[in-house]
Amino acid sequence: MCYTQMYTMKKKGILHLFTLCFACMVLLSPLTIQAANDDPGAGRLSRKNIPAEFYEDAGSDTDNGIARYGALNRYGNFSTYSAYTKSNYSHQDQFFGLTIANGIDVSEWQGNIDWTKVKAAGIDFAFIRVGARGYGSAGNMIADKYYDQNMKNAIAAGVNVGIYVFSQAITTKEAEEEAQYILDRIGSYNVSLPLVLDYEFYSGGRLQKAKLSKDAATDICLAFCKKVAAAGYTPMVYANPDMLNNHLNPDTISNSYPVWLANYTTNTKYNGTFSYWQYSSVGKVNGISGNVDMNFYYVAPENHLANATIAPIPDQVYTGNPITPALTVTMNGKTLALNKDYTVSYSYNTDIGTAKATITGANGTIGTRSITFNITPGTMSAPTIKSRSKTSITIGWAKHGNASGYLVYRSNSLNGKYSKITTISKASTTSYKDTKVSSGEYYYYKVRLYVKDGGTKYSNYSPAKGAYTKVKTTQMALAKSGAKMYSGITTTSTVVKTPKKNDAMQIIYGTYDDSGNRWYRVSLGSTKGYVQGSKVKVGKRGIIKTSRVNVRKSRSVRSKKLTTLGKKKVVTVLGSKRRGGYTWYKVCFKKGRKTYNGYIASNYVKLK
Repeated sequence: MCYTQMYTMKKKGILHLFTLCFACMVLLSPLTIQAANDDPGAGRLSRKNIPAEFYEDAGSDTDNGIARYGALNRYGNFSTYSAYTKSNYSHQDQFFGLTIANGIDVSEWQGNIDWTKVKAAGIDFAFIRVGARGYGSAGNMIADKYYDQNMKNAIAAGVNVGIYVFSQAITTKEAEEEAQYILDRIGSYNVSLPLVLDYEFYSGGRLQKAKLSKDAATDICLAFCKKVAAAGYTPMVYANPDMLNNHLNPDTISNSYPVWLANYTTNTKYNGTFSYWQYSSVGKVNGISGNVDMNFYYVAPENHLANATIAPIPDQVYTGNPITPALTVTMNGKTLALNKDYTVSYSYNTDIGTAKATITGANGTIGTRSITFNITPGTMSAPTIKSRSKTSITIGWAKHGNASGYLVYRSNSLNGKYSKITTISKASTTSYKDTKVSSGEYYYYKVRLYVKDGGTKYSNYSPAKGAYTKVKTTQMALAKSGAKMYSGITTTSTVVKTPKKNDAMQIIYGTYDDSGNRWYRVSLGSTKGYVQGSKVKVGKRGIIKTSRVNVRKSRSVRSKKLTTLGKKKVVTVLGSKRRGGYTWYKVCFKKGRKTYNGYIASNYVKLK
């Protein structure tokens, strides 16, 4: 399957053969299919609305307004001519010595394609759309009507194929679903190119509306890639410069997986790493009516470092001095030796931020390859609980040598939103007393340090540590029908006890799960556990006003006396009802080791 009609950058350029992948037959996934009017391809793929970000100058690769890398001598030093757009295209220096293959990407929007003519026109490869996720809120999967037809005919014509899905994933679960959507439809097709996540906005679509953080969007792309790689295929992420620079962490992706850049220009200035370049959406190829996307694939010879894998570099801790971590480089099953097979240089490796390591081939190994790594202020271990009372919780943490100060955050659920509650401006201070708390409540705390180094730089958050305040007075709750006590704050936890209706449980503290649902830590007899807030009746706090009051079994002065309470005794009031000329409070309380449920006339109780 050698390429024909390829452009090479050297007279004796080495043609690279695609490696064939074996595909396994799998059952079709039962994902929901919906009407094509939800197809995000109705924008760019239909050519009706191509977003401006596909045409933008891609050189604005910045972090907080500061260029991540300096001016690089990588633009426009050599060029090739595309007969499909009748324009010259300049290629970056990083691709010198590589073969340039011509390709297209297609979907149902191209209609019927004569693949024999396409191959004869010099097209070496094609990415074929398998489907898309709808841009509406439901986000159901949509099958591409021409997928099977295009796959069969392209392969029969000798065109190397890869597959892509037009994503609108807003969770990692949806990204994995999209990966499986491709895998389920490979069947016996001979797929020799990557399986691709096309990650781009549809104007007003669900992905754009989600307003994901860079980290969240990057995790989605990585989830797709990991799912594909686990199945034995090469994954790839397709994105335009705006998506890469402003909505993703591109280095995190390209450090492990190839990137397909979409930038409609004759001289892309995108600073990141990429292997494919979609350079136009208005190509003309014999065998296809109308316009088609055009792509370059930079194919490396076997001894080129483009084929190398550099092991990810762990985060490094800021020291104020240049940081030069050791690299592990493998290529073609061999571990390469530093200063024998390659040399390495580092840049931006002193200050906190993103640093870069660049390897250059030596002694028969050619080309260059780069990997980025993070220099962080440091890491924080989880805080400790130093003390707690009814009105405060005091936390502490280990002093960090790089710190200029610390920030403390709090949440009422483990994985909920953490809000900053204080800034500690002295590096020597390693504790904080939180007094803005309620009694009988559980809180979670995280800490991170900051360093003032030509600006303020922050570490990642520490792991969370939780604690609860003590209750001011005993508070009770009555079990409702269906109440269960669990070992954890989830209904999938082990049931430790099933209370009867109206069983009185003592509340230890209140808390929330990650969905914001109320739970209580309670005790019933000798058993402790968690109960859903919706399955108990929690009363108000009441204080006995008189020196002596009788607690009755029912709402009547003639009812049996259960016990007697004295002044200032605290009870839990669970409701009220008028009877016999009095308003009666239903109360619950503990006296000694015994729990009582009974009734007291309201004029003897003051609600707090």
